[in-house]
Amino acid sequence: MAKKAATGNKDRQDPRQNKSLAIRTVLKRMPTAKAADVVNAVKQEFGHSVHTNMVYMVKTKSNMAADGRPRRRKTDPRATPMASAAAWVEAIKYAKALLKATGSIANATALLEALDK
Repeated sequence: MAKKAATGNKDRQDPRQNKSLAIRTVLKRMPTAKAADVVNAVKQEFGHSVHTNMVYMVKTKSNMAADGRPRRRKTDPRATPMASAAAWVEAIKYAKALLKATGSIANATALLEALDK
């Protein structure tokens, strides 16, 4: 059976059709409002009956996008120096030699932190 032609995302751009967009619209206008106030405003303005949990979910999602934490990037495993088992074995040998030269884990850690700066 053939797939239906995409009609576009017209309903996704209309807050009267999209509850989350209606909540985001109200939150943009009233950023410090309580969830119950947002629920009432969405009901009056757009006609949606939403729960406070949905308001909290939309707020959380918007905060996640703007929290400023760095995201993990998918890296190419071949681009990292520790791509093979042989590289790990060699790194362990270097770490053992470093521990022997510095005398303790604390000294080795302090040395590595000094190099990292």
